[in-house]
Amino acid sequence: MKIKHRLFLTLLTLSLLCLLLLAACNGEKQNRADTTGEEKTSATDAGQTTGADTETTADTSESTKDEETTTMEETTKILTGVDGYDKIMNDMDHFPIRFTYGNDTYEGFAGFEIVRQDKKKLDNGTEITTVLRNAAINADFRLVSNVYPDENAYEYVVYIENTSKENTKVFKDIEFVTTFEGEGPYLSGLQGDGGVSWYKEYSQDFSRKKTVSFKSTSGRPSHHVFPYFNFSYGSDDRTSGTFIAVGWSGTWHASFRVSGNKTVFSAGQNDVATYIAPGETFRTPLMAFVDYKNTGVDEQANVWRHYFMKDVMHKINGELPQTMAGFGGMSDGTTTDKMMLMLNLYKKNNIKADTLWMDAGWYTGASGERVSWPSTGTLNIDKDRFPDELSSIGKYCKDNNMKYLLWFEPEDIRLDKETFLKNTPGFKEEWLLDKTMVGTWLEGYLLDLGNPEARDWLIGKVSYVIETAGISIYRQDFNSDPAGSWAKKDGENRKGMTENQYVQGYLAYWDALLEKYPYLMIDSCASGGGRNDLETMKRSVPLHYSDLFDGSGDANNLEKTRITQSLFAWFPYFKNESYSVSPFTTRINYAPYSMLKMPSVMDRNADWAGLRKAYDEYAQIKGYFYNEYYRLTPYSEATDRWNGWEFFDPAQNTGYAQLICNAGCTTLTGTFRLKGLDADKTYTVKDFDGLVDITATGKDLMENGITITVPEAPYSVILLIRGK
Repeated sequence: MKIKHRLFLTLLTLSLLCLLLLAACNGEKQNRADTTGEEKTSATDAGQTTGADTETTADTSESTKDEETTTMEETTKILTGVDGYDKIMNDMDHFPIRFTYGNDTYEGFAGFEIVRQDKKKLDNGTEITTVLRNAAINADFRLVSNVYPDENAYEYVVYIENTSKENTKVFKDIEFVTTFEGEGPYLSGLQGDGGVSWYKEYSQDFSRKKTVSFKSTSGRPSHHVFPYFNFSYGSDDRTSGTFIAVGWSGTWHASFRVSGNKTVFSAGQNDVATYIAPGETFRTPLMAFVDYKNTGVDEQANVWRHYFMKDVMHKINGELPQTMAGFGGMSDGTTTDKMMLMLNLYKKNNIKADTLWMDAGWYTGASGERVSWPSTGTLNIDKDRFPDELSSIGKYCKDNNMKYLLWFEPEDIRLDKETFLKNTPGFKEEWLLDKTMVGTWLEGYLLDLGNPEARDWLIGKVSYVIETAGISIYRQDFNSDPAGSWAKKDGENRKGMTENQYVQGYLAYWDALLEKYPYLMIDSCASGGGRNDLETMKRSVPLHYSDLFDGSGDANNLEKTRITQSLFAWFPYFKNESYSVSPFTTRINYAPYSMLKMPSVMDRNADWAGLRKAYDEYAQIKGYFYNEYYRLTPYSEATDRWNGWEFFDPAQNTGYAQLICNAGCTTLTGTFRLKGLDADKTYTVKDFDGLVDITATGKDLMENGITITVPEAPYSVILLIRGK
């Protein structure tokens, strides 16, 4: 169905206003709406599976507050893609922000004056900074928006800075509130990492439940909930809609409330009620909207992926992160000599690795003693095990054109506090927030990243390790839920401020590292995928997207194939890791970053030939991960399913597809239709095992598909697609 837009254009010129009113009178309308991905054979309604209560809640109750919804619609903007956002920028009275200041509620920037507005060219768009001021509020509002016309995408964030000499009144309930207009609203997405969620897909058509709400309360924003949404509306076939992201590395909430043909979306940081002291800045989450129209289900994921790759992912020398395969493991129990032995064994067996991964355990305890994870805090390299402080390992990697990844967990200090303070000159006790994860094996103190002095100390400690060891990939883990510790520091009328300052400090810390080391790649980890919000993703990649597979080896391969198929639609770059060497276990772990390793390099029967084959196969497909992505099988949680996906480069007319017959499959034969090909061109399709060798037109491959029979289950087939 078509959508009728109400336009609030009070600040435009009279002639433009007349034109718009004339268009409205003539019934000017635009198509809007949907993004659902593949048809789901086993989808979970939003909110029915929400994980631990302490992490998130999801409310999908019937909404009877039509009157309240209508009131909000009168004061919020109906967005219509980049064009609509341009209109909003010329009508700040109706900017989609709402907050309470003292006893007054503000909706939009009505009553504010624009102090200045600056524009800066970005690689793919424009950054617009608008400073606004209201005589009744002793603070400046700085709206920073990025507009990306090629992707029909835009982002915005608001900073509130107290430039006066007195505290402001209390700000409460700062939210963005946006109205979408159109019939047939439909919401889909993932449930996030952890608990029983494990990135399960959900969908909601609002036919029964009129409100869907999400709330992340732990301080790790993507555990059990996923701050990315695919919201379609305005068309019966769900071919138009908007992707929405909430970029906040702390606690957050979001809701979709449907009333008639309007849906009100709201989002913000949880539980804000704080004054802003002189010189302080409070900021909102970063909001992102990616609009698409008349786009089929198969192509919708690529609309999001294009935006994510062009406008979100951090570039190194102007390039996306290198796709790579490598090996490694924990640093506990290892030494320089052992690491060099392993490196040389891989080289001796002609394994052409791109990267070395060294995880936790390379540091000392509070008194310089040897420790194992989860002890963390000193950031001092264990010189007993690594006499040259990891430098020879870094030099080997550099000389052999390998990336060198090293693990850090700088926010958590799990050591005896008194001993740590005594043996850490220059460290101030006031930099420690209260304990997190109390009563668990992860109990420890939280380093206050909202404190600039603490942040400077951390930058100095980490910089020494980066430079001495020569690392090129900085891996940051975070194994605690910080929300309780943040809240305990909040004073009277300061609710939410500790969290806000902490999140700003966390992002500033990463910005400082990236500015200091332009070659550095950052991996975001928080007990797996716990902190992969949009702001974090603008600086890093989510290599270790879940702890589900830690310690379980290949036992959860069925979950891995499900998650991999879903995650490719949202994150173009992540890691999969094999725990054994076989065609099946290595192939299902082919990803932009693949950990393809020997379980034991000292095993006399180690299958080096099998591992070498995996690296050779990976080299033939790793160039496709940034191309168009298609699901070849619908989403399913069934144990007897096949999984399949395809990456295709339309410019080169080549690609690859992966088909997986999982262990529980009851049939060894399947037919799969390829996607995204040129119907009029001819293609050859071959696999690595000699099961498939055909030549057919793109039309035939997309309409009739390829029928494959595998010799056993589980089994994985890699198809190389080459256009003639």
